[in-house]
Amino acid sequence: MNRIRATIFQLCCLVLCSLSACSLHSKDVGYPGAPRHDEARSFTPSEPERWSLPNGVSVIFLQDKELPLVRGKLFLRAGALWADRYPIGTTSAMGEGMRSGGAGDLSADALDRELERLAASIASSFSAEFGGVGFSCLSSDIDRVFALFADVVLRPRFDSDRLVLWKGQALEGIRRRVEDPGTVATIAFTQLMYGHTPYGRVSRSQDIANISRADVAQLHREFVKPDGAILVITGDISRDKAKQLADSYFGGWEPRGSRMPAAPAVDFEPKPGLYFITLPFAQASVKFGQLGVPRFTPDYVEIDVFNEVFGSGGFGSRLMKRVRTELGLSYGVSGGIVPGVVKGTNHVFLQTKAASVGPAIEESIKVLRDLQDRDPGVDELSEKKAAIENSYVFNFSSVDEIAGRIARQELLEYPPDYDKTYLPKVLGIKPEEVREVAERRWDPSQFVVVVVGNETAYAELDKARQIENSPIHGLALTKLRFNEALAMP
Repeated sequence: MNRIRATIFQLCCLVLCSLSACSLHSKDVGYPGAPRHDEARSFTPSEPERWSLPNGVSVIFLQDKELPLVRGKLFLRAGALWADRYPIGTTSAMGEGMRSGGAGDLSADALDRELERLAASIASSFSAEFGGVGFSCLSSDIDRVFALFADVVLRPRFDSDRLVLWKGQALEGIRRRVEDPGTVATIAFTQLMYGHTPYGRVSRSQDIANISRADVAQLHREFVKPDGAILVITGDISRDKAKQLADSYFGGWEPRGSRMPAAPAVDFEPKPGLYFITLPFAQASVKFGQLGVPRFTPDYVEIDVFNEVFGSGGFGSRLMKRVRTELGLSYGVSGGIVPGVVKGTNHVFLQTKAASVGPAIEESIKVLRDLQDRDPGVDELSEKKAAIENSYVFNFSSVDEIAGRIARQELLEYPPDYDKTYLPKVLGIKPEEVREVAERRWDPSQFVVVVVGNETAYAELDKARQIENSPIHGLALTKLRFNEALAMP
């Protein structure tokens, strides 16, 4: 019986994967299933039903009887940004431990066996801003799996042996950071951008060693509460059944009367300059940029279009066309404005040969300056708008994505009409507005440039900064040490 249940579940998942694969392929230019502009513009995603529990939990429900599956997730607005009283990494340990450490009356091993018997899954995690617990199961098993799901949310056991296992995996990940120059460059750039603030915190071995089971359990008590939580339920289940389950398992959850405070400020000023980390790699990894904007500025749509033109549009972006295709200076290059909670980053990431590190950085900055000086062409802009328009519909390819997207947007305080107004705003962007984003949001004089590479790369970087007309001319060049994280200057 267990084998039959598992086979049915796997077949359903295979069907979903096939549908997803078709969706992905249909994004390709010229694919017969690709949506036309008029289809993308007229597309209207399904509207879920909604209700609230007395304790503050908001429920989003969307039925879909295509497959005998039910999925759900509880979204919680809390994360590592509010955990600075704890060792770095405690939030991740708590997020994973809710599921992996057993729950309710079941030990960690017993919970694993029960979910395997049901061919169901439950997963939990927390990031910087929010976290959650999700489940997936056959509709015939919803009563049992929903009960297990509620136990993982409300009554995790945080098994000590599983915490030790998590620590070992985390320590191995920290140890191996220096094996990937891209990871080193990204971590160093983040630290130089955000400094001592919660946004710049990077775990080290000692932080992981300091995490205790008591820390994890206490953080769960602080973060996991009904106030402002959003429960999503989708799939082959009736509204009455979904309401009965939500009421039975979460209706008695005691509210705390408070939500998380505003996100911490970024009270740190990066110091512009060139920062070099010596590691024995034949190629150099580079990440450079400056502090950027919060999540929603008045020009957030213009920023998205600028990104598509500048560096996030794959092989069609200006960075890829110039730095990789025309000049052959980079194995890969991308860039753009990434809004953040309080302050995001504007950045460019590239990988190049050690001998060409200077020209690769210079040409990337020249691409930006060209966008600051001249409007993009009408044809180029139309192409980028079409790319955004055609891909946007795939944010709504399943009921799970639709309902989950609504929950995340509410949790992160998106404008209520974000999805309804986004495409019309994109289509209305003018060439000069893209140039104005480049002018207003980027300032090369404020760039922090991180380079990871060997001594040849260092010599080439030093040579480039001494060329009078170079975009990096005169910038101070500092060597930094990186072991598990950057030794801050």
